[in-house]
Amino acid sequence: MLTLYDGTVSVCAIKVRLTLEEKGIPYESRTLDLRRGDHLKPDYLAINPGGVVPTLIDGDETIPESSVIIQYLEDICPEPTALPDAPADRARLRLWLKRIDEPLHPACGVLTHATAFRPSFLAMTAEQQHARLDSLPDPGRRARQEAVYRDGLAAPIVKDAAQVFDRFFRDMETALAARGPFLCGDRWTLADAAATPYANRAFNDLGLTPVWAGTCPRVMEWFEAMCARPSFDAAVTRYFTPKDAVHFGGIDEEAPVKMKEMLEAA
Repeated sequence: MLTLYDGTVSVCAIKVRLTLEEKGIPYESRTLDLRRGDHLKPDYLAINPGGVVPTLIDGDETIPESSVIIQYLEDICPEPTALPDAPADRARLRLWLKRIDEPLHPACGVLTHATAFRPSFLAMTAEQQHARLDSLPDPGRRARQEAVYRDGLAAPIVKDAAQVFDRFFRDMETALAARGPFLCGDRWTLADAAATPYANRAFNDLGLTPVWAGTCPRVMEWFEAMCARPSFDAAVTRYFTPKDAVHFGGIDEEAPVKMKEMLEAA
């Protein structure tokens, strides 16, 4: 059986769990407490030196990086397929995956830490804060978190992150209008698996639906359909814990207004 090292609300872990559920592949979930720093402990770093989740273990094979993992799952379990038929649509799928990895994923981290995770960081002692930041192996990720923990939504990189999400959702809107109801045509694919966690983070976790409800109605319909799939309940809803609810419960209620104003002023 496959073993997946994951986190309850990790967008990358959700991407993989959605694919596993849609394909009906059995797996064992070994959930790490990311807020406690389980992913930065030596035993996990020995498996994944980047200190990120998820990591898939398949026998003697260790597969890191969520976009690589979901394509690996397609390779070892091609039915039911999570790829479109046409070569051009498969190219579009790979472009979505590439774009989600960079720049959307870093932008997601910026918005999440600037809103949901900032209060708990600020509640730490100065020593604990330094230790937390120093434990991050990726210097770019460390610099981004330091900036948003210090300045919150006022940090310059927050505006950049908001614009990344805005362009992404607007381009999703265009794609769904041209080739819907899914991102790459008439059936669910890895592109939908990859995009769903980021829509969930923006709309459900961070409460930013009002920012895009008026400009991206097809995205809202698509996300509603994704939430109604059995895979969403299995891979997202059932993993969301009371502790997660606490972390996402202290977001500034004015965040959607501030975000919308930020984008309109850009």
